[in-house]
Amino acid sequence: MILIAMLICVAIATVLMLKERFDKPSIMATWVWDTTALIEDKNEILAFAEDQGVNVIFLHIDRESQDFEPYRTFVEEAHGLGIEVEALGGDPTWGLTDYRREIDSFIGWMEDYRNAVSEQAAFDGIHVDIEPYLLEGWEQDRDDAVSQWMDNAAYLVDRAKRVGSLRVSADLPFWIHKIPARSGESLGAWMLERFDRVVLMNYRNFAIGDNGIVEHALPMIKEGTRAGKPVIIGLETAPSDEGEHVTFFGQDASSLQRQIQLSHKAMRRYSGYEGFSIHDYKSWKGAAESGPQE
Repeated sequence: MILIAMLICVAIATVLMLKERFDKPSIMATWVWDTTALIEDKNEILAFAEDQGVNVIFLHIDRESQDFEPYRTFVEEAHGLGIEVEALGGDPTWGLTDYRREIDSFIGWMEDYRNAVSEQAAFDGIHVDIEPYLLEGWEQDRDDAVSQWMDNAAYLVDRAKRVGSLRVSADLPFWIHKIPARSGESLGAWMLERFDRVVLMNYRNFAIGDNGIVEHALPMIKEGTRAGKPVIIGLETAPSDEGEHVTFFGQDASSLQRQIQLSHKAMRRYSGYEGFSIHDYKSWKGAAESGPQE
């Protein structure tokens, strides 16, 4: 009996160890901003994505180009690898109602593309990066800036849903829950109600402790849990002038993976947490290839 009990304990320990070893975020994403050489870089981008376990790519589109072929080929091949692709666009001015025509242009491009390609080549969604807090008006009249941002976000989601009911996601700053919306709730909660999911630009390079990844992520993770909406945690690998604590630039890839795993363990019990997105492909690839930088 003692031997059987010991064997059972060993089996349980082994299962728990394997579960711990292979437990990983359900989403690993990245942004691809530079698509000027998409044809030449396609295989390289997809090979890196597959190697890193990426299953969502936010692919920037050039609205000036009506050559859909590079996008069609990229999306089709990504889908063949089990990778979703969302069309990426945005600008701080997209938060101002006077620039709503830019949103129309973006959605218009998506409509034209969708009508020109097969289902296999269709984008899985739209992803927007709108940061009106970078504009002068944010400090001059924040209430008005927030109101316009809310109006344009609602407008964008409504327009996008007319294009085959596309999923719509957005980049948001980690502190957005501290900004009041005109409805009385936090701006973070309001955005979660409108978008299908959000990426929290939570740019810190350590998981645990004051001012760390987990501390900044939890308020929106909890909001996402209450709202039934997924939140993806964005991390930075590009150079930054906001301080060394903001980016993994200059650190090796193992440091990034270690902090991701620590953060994942701390947040995985929340249903509103869905995974990570690494900004951006070029910087992440450079870090993975070069190791520590002086």
